[in-house]
Amino acid sequence: MKPVELPPCPISAMSLGAGAGSAVVLFLLWSGAFRFAVRCCGGVALLHRFSRLVVLAGLLALSFSPVAVADEALEQFLAFQEEALSSDIVDETTTAAFYKRSFAFWMEHAVDYNANPQKYGKVMSIYHQNQEKYRRDRAIRIDRYADTIEQYRRFDRRNALPEQPILFVGSSSIVFWETAMAFPGYPVINRGFGGASLPEISHYYDDVIGKHAPSILVVYCDIDVENGESPEFSANAFKALVDRVEKDFPETEIIFLSMKPALVDDILGKDVRKNKMATNRLLEEYSASKENLHFVDISKVMFADETRLKDEIFIGDGMHMNALGYELWNPIVKAKLDQLLNQP
Repeated sequence: MKPVELPPCPISAMSLGAGAGSAVVLFLLWSGAFRFAVRCCGGVALLHRFSRLVVLAGLLALSFSPVAVADEALEQFLAFQEEALSSDIVDETTTAAFYKRSFAFWMEHAVDYNANPQKYGKVMSIYHQNQEKYRRDRAIRIDRYADTIEQYRRFDRRNALPEQPILFVGSSSIVFWETAMAFPGYPVINRGFGGASLPEISHYYDDVIGKHAPSILVVYCDIDVENGESPEFSANAFKALVDRVEKDFPETEIIFLSMKPALVDDILGKDVRKNKMATNRLLEEYSASKENLHFVDISKVMFADETRLKDEIFIGDGMHMNALGYELWNPIVKAKLDQLLNQP
């Protein structure tokens, strides 16, 4: 019997795009199913038809692969950004629509952006241009967390709190931090509230700091920089808070926690990550000028390498940390607390 001449194997045409898994499937189809078809049906023509069907099926599989879908989403978002940049209509409605669509995309792709920033270089550049064009009102109403503060007041009236506590104050990173569990046996009070800015912390100073007379004050706040304020603004706001604490409680030790990097830094604004790091340097320099100030860097442990963050330590919004993130912070802060408390 004359040997049947097989058509060209479709793997060579498909494997580069489909990946190793798809190539294996194609090989099995080609070498097994095709030969079976020849033996059963005796038709080389059938074999060639079957080969073309497999190639077509492979192309269809590629069109629905996650990589293809992701690339299509990126291309569509790039087209949206370019259209927004060229549009002459900038009003409240178009601004709201721009940020709704943009944030939806970036939330879905924040982890991939962290791993492959170069892939998003062009669209991120245009997005930042659009942020300058479609400006949002970032003004903060100073009493927006009045209800939260009132809840603290009621709690304080009903409960006996430790004297000369270790007091944690600041924005949402303090709010989500289960400090009592993280530092058992320490006289901890947590008075983080909302996404508080430094001016808001100062506004509610008597409620969240003054009434507690802390022996150690731990402060974390990055909201001002994330809202577009300069490093100098944030550093000066920290200094104003320190001046007030030193006047009321000259023996209190104050710990500045460095501003943390987040998956959404570049999404919030072009210079947010850079300004966070610049603020950290200013706070570190300022802390070195006073014996009662202590700068603690909790940002370095959040990086997987020089530029890429550990994405597994963030919740879905790419901004706030999960328990894994706080597990990185806890021993660093505990070491500083033990040092200040003269504990082994």
